[in-house]
Amino acid sequence: MWMTQLKTAIINSRHDGNAKVTLISGGGAGHEPSFAGLVGDGLLSAAVSGSVFASPSVHQIQNTIASAGGSTGTLLIIMNYTGDVLHFHLAAEKARLAGHEMAVLVVGDDVSVGRRKSGKVGRRGLAGTVLVEKILGAVAQQDDATLKKLYHLGKEVVANLATVEVGMGIHNETGCYVLKPQPDINVLVDQMLDQLLEQEDEDRAYVRFNDAEDLVLMVNNLGGISNLEFSAMTKVVVGRLSNRSLHPRRVYAGAYMTSLDGKGFSITLLKASKAMIQALDAPASTPGWTAHQHLETSPVARRLSVVEEQAERMDSGSSRLKVDNRSLSAAISRACHRIVAAEEEIDRFDSLVGDGDCGSTLARTARAILADMEKGGSVSPDGDAVGTVETIAKVVENNMDGTSGALYAIFLNAVGASLRNCGACVAGLDALQRATPARVGDRTLMDALEPFIRALQAGESTDAALIAAQSGRDRTQGMRASLGRAVYVHEQGWREVPDPGAAGLVVLLKGLLLA
Repeated sequence: MWMTQLKTAIINSRHDGNAKVTLISGGGAGHEPSFAGLVGDGLLSAAVSGSVFASPSVHQIQNTIASAGGSTGTLLIIMNYTGDVLHFHLAAEKARLAGHEMAVLVVGDDVSVGRRKSGKVGRRGLAGTVLVEKILGAVAQQDDATLKKLYHLGKEVVANLATVEVGMGIHNETGCYVLKPQPDINVLVDQMLDQLLEQEDEDRAYVRFNDAEDLVLMVNNLGGISNLEFSAMTKVVVGRLSNRSLHPRRVYAGAYMTSLDGKGFSITLLKASKAMIQALDAPASTPGWTAHQHLETSPVARRLSVVEEQAERMDSGSSRLKVDNRSLSAAISRACHRIVAAEEEIDRFDSLVGDGDCGSTLARTARAILADMEKGGSVSPDGDAVGTVETIAKVVENNMDGTSGALYAIFLNAVGASLRNCGACVAGLDALQRATPARVGDRTLMDALEPFIRALQAGESTDAALIAAQSGRDRTQGMRASLGRAVYVHEQGWREVPDPGAAGLVVLLKGLLLA
């Protein structure tokens, strides 16, 4: 029944795509009913899903835009995670080249990690994203709805949205800190509401709710709490808000955005306008949008940094840059085997400062390159360096999930274009730094990559450049994280291991350069 409804919703979205602005959302699987369960009349036009907790590929997103995108424009609504931001922006740029009118709305509603710790990465996207999608889905049905209008309305909703989550992180992170067990659910809820509402806390006071014209409450089940317990929690949240003289006009309670079957829940507050309330009340026919409770008797007294990357267009002809084919094949094979051998160690690093799959992601791609080489692919038979880089870039795009995949793909595509024009790897670094704010000192693979490239740019030997990369990797151990999922974990993890991405890059470079 659920799948039949979903298929019908997707088919309908394709038929109606040209008449109205298309709304497309998506991200990693494991959050169902988000995102596919929100496709239907009055909500999303289409959704695209990656592997569990991993961003969909650029190719997947492009196909969804091509299938569902309308002539009046397409708005991509995504949550603020690096892989999603990079992949969806790259897909949007490619769609623009193909003639689509595009915009990307990034939702960040988390307040559990404050401004100082979240740094450049900003607020995570959590369950409040569903409210953004519902409001925009309703307004998109109006005759005067334009892409520009929907984008700016989305920004307004996000700026008035705040969510705090308790339990394991939405991507199985260990959490930014550990709460002591509480014998009374009232105490736990009060702690969560303090983070949402405390105006004196400059680090977390993202929205001022005490002057809200209308207040919307969403209590979201991460999937593993029983209906009985969850109903009691929702009642407690409404009651504790009332004790603070805050009375929600609308209450939404249910499993809207899960984390597989995570034992946790989140509280979302929206400082809503009357127009937002009307949009939330508008009918929607989707499997994942459930009924809400009106609380009309207790009314209260009445902020995208667009990361743009122009896709490099490369002609398919052979370039003039030739290398020794046997030596290149040996170097690539050696590097891939070293990555595979280091899979377990890199995953161990990532289990302490991320979601534990960095080594597996790199190793899966290395195995795909090795398999491609066995079939005669990847390495150009005539020693064409550019052709080899382009082919490996495609393998990376199709096999490497998440942030790592986007970063490596952008770098390799830019290197290929630069080599075709007699350039250098500096162009790849420049392309990365246009697409991401990550720099040396942020505890990312950039801490190893940039010193390596800058050493080569300065005329130093490959041995010296490799030493620079290793030193950069080593400096990340104990370094405060400014980007990526490491931002959200306990600082102890930063002291115990180097950045997994930087560690993986050094293994790759050693394989390429050291016979």
